[in-house]
Amino acid sequence: MKRVLEILFLSVIVAISLSCNIDEEITTALPPRILADTKTSYRLKVGDELRLAPNVENDDEASFSWSVEGREVSTERAYIFVAESVGRVCVTFCVTTTSGEAKQDYTIDVIDSFKVYDYTPAPGQFINELKTGGFDGTESTAESAIAYAERRLTDGNWVSLGGFGGYIIMGLDHSIANGEGADFAIMCNAFDGSSEPGVVWVMQDENGDGEPNDIWYELAGSETGKVETLQNYEVTYSRPSGVAMSVEWVDNQGNSGVIPYMKEFHSQECYYPLWVTEDSYTLAGTLLKARNYDSMGNGAMWVNPHYDWGYVDNASPEDYVTAERANHLDIANAVDSQGSAVELEYVDFVKVQCAVNAKSGWLGELSTEVCGIYDLNN
Repeated sequence: MKRVLEILFLSVIVAISLSCNIDEEITTALPPRILADTKTSYRLKVGDELRLAPNVENDDEASFSWSVEGREVSTERAYIFVAESVGRVCVTFCVTTTSGEAKQDYTIDVIDSFKVYDYTPAPGQFINELKTGGFDGTESTAESAIAYAERRLTDGNWVSLGGFGGYIIMGLDHSIANGEGADFAIMCNAFDGSSEPGVVWVMQDENGDGEPNDIWYELAGSETGKVETLQNYEVTYSRPSGVAMSVEWVDNQGNSGVIPYMKEFHSQECYYPLWVTEDSYTLAGTLLKARNYDSMGNGAMWVNPHYDWGYVDNASPEDYVTAERANHLDIANAVDSQGSAVELEYVDFVKVQCAVNAKSGWLGELSTEVCGIYDLNN
């Protein structure tokens, strides 16, 4: 009986041993796998560096390979990509073991290095708000607001200009030449039926101090010169006396109204920019006649039609490139304050300014959104 028990005991040991070996073989036989939480799309400015190090399972005794546009550039576990020139770049990571291989493609959009010089939006539902791309409540100075806007645009996100007159001033690390046809593009988030046009202004750094303090020239668009287009239109916004209140405004045409507080959608305490220290401020620019309308007559479906050409955040078939989500602009359309054509060989600064003063019911105020700028001549 003792002999039988000994044999049975040895059999169990052998079985357990075989089971462990099988489990070990199954484990080591699994092919490498790149975890799904790996980010695969990036946006960089020229000169930026990006360290890529994907999480990989089952990579014992693995070899690695990194390729840029099909050309191997590294065999290390991680790779540092350097953004050298504007354009879209495909980077491929490959991990190989005796059990198989796994690949991961990365798409990197390299944009012109740019700077935000000023960000002064009008009050609006997206201002001072984190959830929908506004602020996290800490941007209480002009400098911090500018830095925030620049980070947003670098990451490919949008910034809102709020109601009429809100603006952003940007510049590249080089002058934009006035070439044949369109010279630069402003990215936005327009689509058919949802255009919130912004007028574009350009400036040369005539005094050479690197700051946008010379003469602004408006880029003429399809509405320039029309009777219903108002030059030198001004709106003054006043700080609300308490929280969760609409922002009142008056214009230089004798009109008044409000940027409505919309607690159902945007419940930050105030839509008046936190970093504007004055109790009121005035924004001036070119006003386009609003085209928005209630398509169903019951307030449920609002449409914001596009304008023919020459504006930002405007889904025009003539100058809006859907694949790029950008409006293409031509420096040759520059005009002075009298509406006369101006010949500019180049520009150094670009200002985009919300050009409508209107509301679309439950959608709130029309507000131009901007996602970035790039040179079309490079």
